[in-house]
Amino acid sequence: MATYRGRKTDICRKVGFNIWGQAKCPSNKRAYPTGQHGPNLKDRRTSEYGEQLLAKQVIRRYYHMLERQFRNTFEKAQRMHGNSSLNFLRLLELRLATAVWRLGYAKTIFQARQMVVHGHICVNGHVVDIPSYTLRLQDVISVRDRDVSKKIARMNHYEGAAVPAYMDVDVPGMSGKIVALPEREDFPSFFKESAVVEFYAR
Repeated sequence: MATYRGRKTDICRKVGFNIWGQAKCPSNKRAYPTGQHGPNLKDRRTSEYGEQLLAKQVIRRYYHMLERQFRNTFEKAQRMHGNSSLNFLRLLELRLATAVWRLGYAKTIFQARQMVVHGHICVNGHVVDIPSYTLRLQDVISVRDRDVSKKIARMNHYEGAAVPAYMDVDVPGMSGKIVALPEREDFPSFFKESAVVEFYAR
């Protein structure tokens, strides 16, 4: 299974802000690109193509995906009825790894992927070890009923997680349910999904 093994926070340095909200993100102290010329590149003009590319990279890295998987998800959204850009964001948000992160069982999207792959998460009572598994309405995501799995969730203090409105959470039962489709206000404000559509429409 392919996965990105490069620097995780360089995208934050590139855009100049902390996209995941992590306390120890380097962009909190150095809000400019990496390298010796980084401070001088902060205010450099960017072409329209460059802006579209950066918008795509931000969303792709936010959800911890590789390019082929990201593009396939976009093409799938285009084949669906309705608003393509909103459908695209919904497909990204309804990935199993994302749901595990939103419910607070993992501190980061990277740890969420690892939890799923290692068999710590169940969907509707069955263990699912595919991070890209697409959730549907009424699906129940829960921590596997074993001590080692529950210990990870407790260490991450899942009880205090800011669970989005489209999920119904059962804190004592360590589970969450998809009760609605995510709307635009459920996504980060810095997402520029229209630029992504324009990038792939070239």
